[in-house]
Amino acid sequence: MKRDSLDSVIKSNDIDIIHLNDDHKDLFNYIARLNKIAKQPKDYDYAIIILERLISFFVEHVIKEELLLQKYLPAHVVKEHALLHQNELTQLDNSLHLLQTNLSSSNIHTVVAKLEREFTNHICRSDRKIMQDLIKSQKNMQHYH
Repeated sequence: MKRDSLDSVIKSNDIDIIHLNDDHKDLFNYIARLNKIAKQPKDYDYAIIILERLISFFVEHVIKEELLLQKYLPAHVVKEHALLHQNELTQLDNSLHLLQTNLSSSNIHTVVAKLEREFTNHICRSDRKIMQDLIKSQKNMQHYH
């Protein structure tokens, strides 16, 4: 399975799920841009801009994802998943603070490594399971209507 999407496990024609999966790929595109910037000292200032955009994009993604989950899954499942998102947002904020206070190639690489690890784990574990549950729930609802 690719680390940046759920293409290989999520077979859905639901446009909302397809968009969420595309968002996952976009998250990794932002991280790849940060990694590229880390190798270009004259471009370090762009790392903060890219990370700020990543944070904005992540917040939009989380809102879409949690709203979709609320339609189909029990509240405790959504709440658990929302806590993961909150922890990731905190990590993003901490990463931004690090770069704002000490912008260096080393710190950009540190941020990239942490974000790659966090989002890979989140997508491959948490999102994979929750999206499979979501699709199952959607199919059950369609079956009863």
